[in-house]
Amino acid sequence: MITNQLLDLIKNLPFKNLDLLSVGVTIAAIGILGFVIYLSDKKSVTNKSFLYLAISAAFWSIFNYASYQSNSIYATLILLRLLMFSAVWFAFSLFQLLYVFPKKEFKFPVWYKFILTPVVIGVLVLTLTHLVFSSIVGEVKAGQVASVAKGPGIIAFAVLVFFLVGGGIYNFINKVIKTNKIERKQSMLVMKGIIITFTLIIFLNFILPAFLNIYIFIPFGAFFVFPFVAFTGYAIYKHKLFNLRTAAVAGLTFVLSIVSFSEIIFAQDISAVIYRSSVFMIVLIISFLMNKFVQTIAEQREQLQIVNEQQTNLLNFITHQVKGFFTKSKYIFSTLLEGDYGHLEGKMEVIVKEGLRSDNDGIDMVQNILSAANIKRGTMAYNMAPMDLKHLILDVVSEQKKNAEAKGLSFETDIREGDYNISGDSFQIKNVIKNLIDNSIKYTPAGKITVSLSKTDGKILFSVKDTGVGLTKEDKEKLFTEGGKGKNSQKINIDSTGFGLFIAKNIIEAHKGKIWAESEGEGKGSEFRVELGG
Repeated sequence: MITNQLLDLIKNLPFKNLDLLSVGVTIAAIGILGFVIYLSDKKSVTNKSFLYLAISAAFWSIFNYASYQSNSIYATLILLRLLMFSAVWFAFSLFQLLYVFPKKEFKFPVWYKFILTPVVIGVLVLTLTHLVFSSIVGEVKAGQVASVAKGPGIIAFAVLVFFLVGGGIYNFINKVIKTNKIERKQSMLVMKGIIITFTLIIFLNFILPAFLNIYIFIPFGAFFVFPFVAFTGYAIYKHKLFNLRTAAVAGLTFVLSIVSFSEIIFAQDISAVIYRSSVFMIVLIISFLMNKFVQTIAEQREQLQIVNEQQTNLLNFITHQVKGFFTKSKYIFSTLLEGDYGHLEGKMEVIVKEGLRSDNDGIDMVQNILSAANIKRGTMAYNMAPMDLKHLILDVVSEQKKNAEAKGLSFETDIREGDYNISGDSFQIKNVIKNLIDNSIKYTPAGKITVSLSKTDGKILFSVKDTGVGLTKEDKEKLFTEGGKGKNSQKINIDSTGFGLFIAKNIIEAHKGKIWAESEGEGKGSEFRVELGG
């Protein structure tokens, strides 16, 4: 009793036009997904096979729906033959995809090329003749399954389809068992799609019609194919064969296609159906072109990234070599100044000192370029360890004070008592401190430099204040950017790379701190401040 009531409920479900919507949704989704994956790598045999599967699934969906809705005996017979044709095509595409997945390159064996493929072509031709479906028996009504007189060719069709589907799944399972854990996990996605799709098709398109005379699910065959295509598409994505941005655009164009297709369902007459169907096809074509355009941009971007990577590697190689040359000559100048080869007098000592200074500047410049390149690549290394910031600053001050006084500048310190122990990279932090003090000395023609260190509310504040060229509002906006230089700084230090403060900002931020500059304006000096957690 309950079973009969359940069957009556299923038969009376309001499926009007819902079957047509399912076909449109499935065709748009499968078509766009197949096209996007193929465009992501046209040479990949897996991507090509997926496209073949998507096209065959779309055609099978169309013929499956149309054959169920036809009122004409002749048209129904033609549509059923085309349905069988697309079913063979679909089964063969499924076999090939499962056979090659997830390879990009694959050499098909001799039996595949010269035995299986000709057999498939032969059965494809056979399905279009009377040898598979010879005629329609009785009347044909839309919404009902037509009775068909079968020919001897139906056996060849059934055997081939069973071999392709069963053999493909069997081969795929063996492949999954032999793969590593990562590939097995991705392959299981395909297996889930297969199980869902064929469970739906067998139960709803075979068991219910054959044993319970429930035919209303037959037009939804297109929808039942979608789980396999979706799971397989996602598995291909997991193998990095197409990127997420491309997938997002595919999703957008899919939504646009469905919106345009839904208009067909609510059409009141045949002219409206034709018009709205035309709009749907145009939207679908535009969707394909849009995805192709986005994929082209993605490919160009990848190529540009490769070129940039090559240029960065070349830059690293050149700068490392140049740094090596500077280091060697620095050693020579240092040895001469230390008197290892005799005492230097007069102009000779001046020239050697200038050579050593020039080498030090060259090494600093090369190091800045290398550091900036590493920051951009995300490969800047930090050796975090406990350190005394106060001791580090005093070391740098003792080095830089001589340079300031040699230039005639007054050099003052305001370093207050307290605990300045932090966790950080002492080498990188020292470079930041040195860079800030060195900049103040370079860009202060006359006056004084003041280095301060204090601690308030658990925050450590380090600052370098000068009476130099100052900063304009425009200068402040450029300062901590890559290659950013102040207007007056370019006049004073023509050798500046503009990387120093860019590097300093990234180093301080890597230590969970912040760095900024203050100035009352051009010619009024400036102050650079660094705040770090205690």
